[in-house]
Amino acid sequence: MFKKLTVLLLLLVPIFLFAQSSGKIAGVVVDKSTGDPLPGVNVILEGTTMGSSTDIDGYYVILNVPVGVYTIRANYIGYKDVVIENVRVSAGITTEINFQLEPTTLELEEAVVVTAERPLVEKNVTQSISLITNKQIEALPVRGFTNLLQIANSVVVQDNEIHIRGGRVDEVGYYLDGASTVNPLTNRQAVHVIQEAVEEFQVLAGGYTAEFGGANAGIIRTELKTGTQQFHTSFMLETDKFAKEGEKFLGTYSYGHHTGVATISGPLFSKKIRFFLAGENQYRRDRQVRFSKGFEFHNLVDQNPANPAVSGDNPHPDTIAVYKYPDGFTPHNKDNLYAINGTLLFDFQPVRFRIGGVWQSQNTMINSRPMLSMLNHRNVSDQYNSMLITGKLTHVLSPTTYYELNLSYFNSKLERLDDYFDNEWTKWYDSTAVAKHTNGKVIYRDKYRPMYDLLLAGFPIEREGDPSNYYRIQKQKYLGGALDFVSQIGRHHEVKAGLEARKYTLRRFSVQPSAISLGEKYGTYKKAPIDEWASAAYATGYGYDFYGNEIDADKNYGDSLYIEGPKQPMFMAFYVQDKIEFNDLIINAGLRFDYFDTDDKTLKNPANPEIDAKTKYIKKSAWKDVDPFKQVSPRLGFSFPVSERTVFYMQYGKFIQMPRLNNIYFSSYEYRRQIVVGGNYYLNPVGFGIEPVRTTSYEIGFRQQLSAYAAFDVSGFYRNVKGQVQLDKVRPEPGALIQAYDVRTNGDFATTKGMEFRLTLRRVNRVMAQVNYTYTSAEGTGSSETSYHGAVYRVTEKPTIVRPLDYNQKHRGSIVLDYRFGKNDGGPIFQRFGANLLFTFSSGHPYTLVYFPPGGQVNAYNAGVDYMLDTRSRQALEPLNASTTPWTFNVDMRLDKSFTLFSNLDLTLYVRVTNLFNTKNVINVYQATGNAYDDGFINNPTYSQGFINQYGEQYVEMYKAINIENGQSYWSEVGRQLFDHPRQIFFGIQLTY
Repeated sequence: MFKKLTVLLLLLVPIFLFAQSSGKIAGVVVDKSTGDPLPGVNVILEGTTMGSSTDIDGYYVILNVPVGVYTIRANYIGYKDVVIENVRVSAGITTEINFQLEPTTLELEEAVVVTAERPLVEKNVTQSISLITNKQIEALPVRGFTNLLQIANSVVVQDNEIHIRGGRVDEVGYYLDGASTVNPLTNRQAVHVIQEAVEEFQVLAGGYTAEFGGANAGIIRTELKTGTQQFHTSFMLETDKFAKEGEKFLGTYSYGHHTGVATISGPLFSKKIRFFLAGENQYRRDRQVRFSKGFEFHNLVDQNPANPAVSGDNPHPDTIAVYKYPDGFTPHNKDNLYAINGTLLFDFQPVRFRIGGVWQSQNTMINSRPMLSMLNHRNVSDQYNSMLITGKLTHVLSPTTYYELNLSYFNSKLERLDDYFDNEWTKWYDSTAVAKHTNGKVIYRDKYRPMYDLLLAGFPIEREGDPSNYYRIQKQKYLGGALDFVSQIGRHHEVKAGLEARKYTLRRFSVQPSAISLGEKYGTYKKAPIDEWASAAYATGYGYDFYGNEIDADKNYGDSLYIEGPKQPMFMAFYVQDKIEFNDLIINAGLRFDYFDTDDKTLKNPANPEIDAKTKYIKKSAWKDVDPFKQVSPRLGFSFPVSERTVFYMQYGKFIQMPRLNNIYFSSYEYRRQIVVGGNYYLNPVGFGIEPVRTTSYEIGFRQQLSAYAAFDVSGFYRNVKGQVQLDKVRPEPGALIQAYDVRTNGDFATTKGMEFRLTLRRVNRVMAQVNYTYTSAEGTGSSETSYHGAVYRVTEKPTIVRPLDYNQKHRGSIVLDYRFGKNDGGPIFQRFGANLLFTFSSGHPYTLVYFPPGGQVNAYNAGVDYMLDTRSRQALEPLNASTTPWTFNVDMRLDKSFTLFSNLDLTLYVRVTNLFNTKNVINVYQATGNAYDDGFINNPTYSQGFINQYGEQYVEMYKAINIENGQSYWSEVGRQLFDHPRQIFFGIQLTY
């Protein structure tokens, strides 16, 4: 019955997830001399068609005001007009603007003009919010979504991953103009937002109202700018290209970066139609920006016994005369991004229609082993294209009631490309095609196999033309919509109700192109038996057949061998909430109903599924559909304004979120390899039947204004999380045709508690400042899905001991200082000169000191880090995560100077420096030594002497240069960096009209 109702709703309402992206202005108008309320006063937002009039108590409200800065006018016969400028409206927040009108004796007497200041204490907000406006963004010395979050409380950015209040990286929700922008496969941001297109960022970490869903730890919501009444345009260009590659300048290097952004805004045919458009090109020749030291080796001789020139009857091994790596620059790591963000507003009251669009095309070179690929100029890159189009129709039924229909369409494609043949993966290993493309310069050892790597002093070095052995393509799209109804009932109740949903079509395919070597056996790989091809090529996915052709339904190759059509998960929700606003009490009360249909299947009997004995595939009949998940979540927030300067607040909520769907979408081949065939220690653990993660969150806080210029906000929080994904071991029943296998399941739990502090100093005597500090204690049974893989491999018990989580940073904070001269201030030199300093600090994160015995399945290159991946042989020397990496400290700076070239044309010159003092901050360490400068391998003969005897002293020199000085093996094998970024200097110019 429920599914039939769902289908009916989908036919009536196109599907997507939206949340409010507008604010509210409310207040009272009184006679200045008597204090009596004035009914019938017109209050309008200048430059728009929005406005209201006061009731008998002098109260007015303007609903659904787009985020931005406004001028508000109060007009009443017999009184002077009062105009309040610079009124900022933020998403989901009630902005209180009160008027005091004076009687007038002159018919054309000028209006009273007042400049508003954003209140230091927000009495209508019932939870902690970190708000970053476009003015703050312009002055900050950092660029990029992740970097801007450094000044938000409760946000931890570790290894370029975002954690909020101790939550896992996949527990954060992202919204743009009210629309969810989460990729459900990874639960990460799926679009690129241009910094100059942003009106404001909000980080909601202390809980959120019932209109929001799909996020357990916190929400990051972004609002784009709306078109202006007059034409405005700007152009910005910044670059660090002040030196040649490898040359030092001002104590640092050029990393080949430039960013250009152009914006235009204004009316279109009429002031009732306004547009905003921004375009960006961001080019990074070295996207890593890492501490590195160049090296140079001469006359290296190939020692790979697999090469006939080394082990043949008449050996003539290849000799590399010079093997050189540049100083301070990481080659083969280019990134090039093009993006467009825009909005178009049709403001014809009582109907308003807003279209938004976000598009990007990004090509990112993928190479985590640049020190081993200096001889190979054939690169592989990921091409990511995405487009999000949203439409919002608002119909105002009365000054206090409106409904809103939201529509949207999203489409993205991620594909791995080859320098030689782009996405024609069947040519990647074709020696004939390669020889033709390179004019015979690259020769393979046979028809479908390239030459073996060189082995230089024990290090595997790629040859020119070595291809990637991995092709993938992933497509995602959805249609969407929501229907919301909002009404202000009397002065105190703002009631909202909404129905929202989204439905995806997801496709994924991956293959090893080297499998075309089956052509030697069958004439062409397409003539090979399908099961042999799927096995040799590791051909996996859904929505594609085993050769990479799109399919719209399951494709069967027999009773058990099949590949599934596209996955089509569907998420729906209904919410109702009431924002009750009294002078001394604000209540946000709501209920949210979530419905998750993941389009997943689970085994009827995981310990003994039906198996095709011949093909070893699990039969289709062994599976059953997973029932949709449903939950009702209460949300409750209170704010107690003791006075205009003092506010207490509390927040409570239940939240639910699906783990990333990559945890549960696997192909029949992947299930066969993991469950039936087995034989390897670590395979990608499968998942099926995973349920949502559930969180209960509490927060209590206090806001206090200290003076006309300063205020602080302090809050305490507690989160309890259940059902996080962990690994379990399934043991086969007697007689079952399967192996013991690892499976993802719900089981991990975590608790997070802590406090936040924020001190805000409004600009006074040219100085503006903000201080943020967060203390967090995040503990749980697992930091990620695979945290306890070694334990699961050896024993059957799930972990139950709560320990500090890997990404827990107990102490974290930032200080922003902005010193700025205004117009006609500071004389001709310092007039319109500004400086902004951003100081950030962190206490580091936990890790575990371990011992690993000599030997094992290691090679000369990765021997110093292999134990961090293969947990079977290492032994903990202390309780889990008992140690902590060092504190980190960083200072970023921006200096700028503005000039007026013409009456409406301004020029700004600036310099922006990240990591001003070039501090070499340690962000990760080797678990065997507890530091980032020594892995404990090469200097310990017990571990390294065998390799030294085999490859000679030159091996020691190369190991130190590549792995110790540059951390290459840690980067490529562990997948992280040991140190944060070095100093980077940008020079920029901006023209604004």
